[in-house]
Order: sequence, then structure tokens, then C-alpha cells
Amino acid sequence: MLFNFFKKDFTHYQQRGDRLYEEGRYAEARHEYDEALSLIKPDSPIAASEYLAGRLRATGNQLAQLNMQEAAHALQSGNIEKAIEHAELAMEQAEDDSIRVNAKEFIRKIDLPESPEVPKSHGHSCSSCSGSHHATPATSEISTDFLSHSERYELLIQPLPGDLSVRYRQMGERFAYAYVAVHDERLEEGYRILSELSRDVRSDILEYEIALLDFQSHRLADCEKRLNAALNINQGNPLCHLAMVQLMIETERLPKAVAILQHMIESGHLADDAMLMLGDVLQMLGDGDAALGKYIAALDLPSVAKTAAQKAIPLLEEMGRSADAQALAKRYLKGCC
Repeated sequence: MLFNFFKKDFTHYQQRGDRLYEEGRYAEARHEYDEALSLIKPDSPIAASEYLAGRLRATGNQLAQLNMQEAAHALQSGNIEKAIEHAELAMEQAEDDSIRVNAKEFIRKIDLPESPEVPKSHGHSCSSCSGSHHATPATSEISTDFLSHSERYELLIQPLPGDLSVRYRQMGERFAYAYVAVHDERLEEGYRILSELSRDVRSDILEYEIALLDFQSHRLADCEKRLNAALNINQGNPLCHLAMVQLMIETERLPKAVAILQHMIESGHLADDAMLMLGDVLQMLGDGDAALGKYIAALDLPSVAKTAAQKAIPLLEEMGRSADAQALAKRYLKGCC
């Protein structure tokens, strides 16, 4: 047992993970955090396991965002299959529901049949915004490293659900600049510009984007005020409802999250995703039977059926319903539990 003397504790791997995370090496950081979490002992501080769990969620979201960037790059180069592959991977990696929603919508828009209507040109050559996502650019070797600012903005807003990409396109150049700045991690600059715009323009989009930055900075009270303002302006913005659910979860107001999700389902605001999230929240509340019911209901929704099966199978296993779990795996996951 001499080797145990030299075995490193969780802090060693946590510190390595933190260093890799700061360097943007998220996959490697995730491995280190996984290793650290496996070494947590029952008498270790609760804050340590919570920190590592949070870091694992963060690395998943970062990897998902990188895959969405790759998906956009692939689409810009005319490689539809690779674009869908990256977006599907992003859906698997993301812990943040809004990223999963964007990835799903990205895939849905690619799969849309060609439309006879061609939107007005916005002064760019991005094929993904030309009305047909199956069109092939003049060259398949376009490098997005040299895209103009407006073209980058077009790629970033393309996956937004519903008519939001159209509405974001109408927000003007300063908003577009701020949006790209935030995406490039220039958060203070983006926040400043968005705040200035919000003083002159009443917009649910502005309030929502500022709320997201408040959330990231853990200014949760400000985030809630902004989201309420956004919803007062436009109850039809589905991302505002989704963000409010996430805020309710973060602030441990789970019954309120349930109420919002039920409203989203009834009103058709990202109803498929809301059904899945409702199952998640019910699980958090300790109601596994109710959660399973939502996941089973979601199996009838093609856009989320696979994810619903992935969530339902472990619950069925815990309930001793292995045969049902295997049946779902065979039907929805190609036999893999």
C-alpha cells in the first residue's frame, strides 16, 4: 500500500484543471476536474465538490460553444454534414439549456427545405443567410478567420429560434458590434454598449442580452429585473422565459421554475425543450415519477425524443424497470444504454 502515500489528492487535479481552463483547453480541463471529483472523500468540504461540479458544467458549455462555432464554420464552407455533426455534439456537451436550444434550432434550419423567398441582402456573402441553407458557396475553402464583422454576426445569430435571427438583424450596427464583443469575451465593452443602447431604445432583446451578462457576473437581482422588463415588453420572446427558468433554478425557486415551464408548454414557447426541462426540475424536487412522466411524454416530440430517452432510461433503471429501459434504448439510442 506504499503507493497510496504518493497518491495526489483532489486539489492537485483541481489546480491543473483551473490552469487548463484559463488557457482555454477545456477538454483537458474537464478530464482533470473529473479526476479531482473522483478523489473527493466523504469528509471533504462540500464547497469543493460543488466547485468541481460547477467547473464540469462550465467546461461542457465551453466545449459546446466551440462546437457551435465549428458548426457555423462548416456551414459557411458548404459542409452541411459536418455542421450538423458539430451541432449535435454541442447538444450533448452543453449543460446550459439555451445552448442546446440554439444547437437544435441550428440543425432544424439546416434541414428546412429550400424556400422560394430570398431575404433582402444585408451586404454579406454568407450562404447560410441567403434563404437556402443547402446552397454551396463559390468556394469550399472559405476561411471564417477573414469574415467581416457583419458576416460573423450573421453566423452567430443564425441558430436563434423562431424569428429572433430576423429581429436581431434589425437591431443595428452598434448592437451587432456589442454582440460580437460579448462572444469574443470582451464582456465589459459589450455590457457598456448594450447598457447605453437600452437607455435610448425599449427592447426585449436588449434587456435579455444585458440580463445574460448580469447572470454571468452573478448579479442575480439585476438579472431578474432585466428579464422582467424584457417580458413586460414582449411576452413572446421564448429565450426570456428560458432564461427566467434558469434563474429560478439558480436561486433555488424550483416551484416558480415549474410554473414558468408549464406556461411555456401551454403557450408554445420552446414547448419541446420546456417539457424536458420540466422533467429535470421535477427530478430536482425529488419527484422521480413525475419527471419520468414528462420524459415519456417528450418521446413523442421528434426534436427532443433522443434526449428524453437518455433522461428516462436511468430513472427506469433506478425503478427496477430494466426491460422498459432496454426497450427505450433499442428504439431511440440504437440499443446503447
